[in-house]
Amino acid sequence: MYIAAEGHIKEKVSKTGIFRDKQIEKSEYMIQKLLAFLFMLRRSFLLRLQRAYVITHTECESTPKVKGEVYLNATGVKLGKNVTFYQGVYLWGGGISVGSNVDIGMNTVIFAKKGVFIGNNTSIAGQCYIIDSNHGTKIGELIRNQEDDVSKDGIHIGNDVWIAAQCVILKGAKINDGAIIGAQSLVNCEIPANAIAVGTPAKVIGYR
Repeated sequence: MYIAAEGHIKEKVSKTGIFRDKQIEKSEYMIQKLLAFLFMLRRSFLLRLQRAYVITHTECESTPKVKGEVYLNATGVKLGKNVTFYQGVYLWGGGISVGSNVDIGMNTVIFAKKGVFIGNNTSIAGQCYIIDSNHGTKIGELIRNQEDDVSKDGIHIGNDVWIAAQCVILKGAKINDGAIIGAQSLVNCEIPANAIAVGTPAKVIGYR
């Protein structure tokens, strides 16, 4: 009788332990769901703040789509309709003009002293660097102490242009309508309309 009772007690304790484990698993699952919901709520709130910040610090024709944190250290920024900024985009300087239906990819930097002008329906992929000035390089003076060599006309990127990932667009660049710039290319000259250009420096390899 004692052995049977002991076995019954052990079985009861075992079932109680399993029940408790299931309760703990359920509680952990509910906590994870709650944390995920709170994270989504926080992200949504931060994106709303980012969107409001972009709207109040730019001249925009319609509310831009902001997909993550965007850094604005620029004045005179003009945005067309349906502009999308992805996470980590950085606008610096002044005189940046972005047309309508333009996407600017993750971690792309646009640095303008004279101006960067982007046409309509253009796509700029992630991790691109667009800058309209160079360091001064005169001999006999520290480079860091020299005035920047700024483009007279800024940088012009036309309509329906695709700039692929990790491209560098420098002073002297003019990318005409319909052109495609291959990934990891460097552009410091004029690219004809509808041309496909790749390399460092970018060279035309064909046309659309």
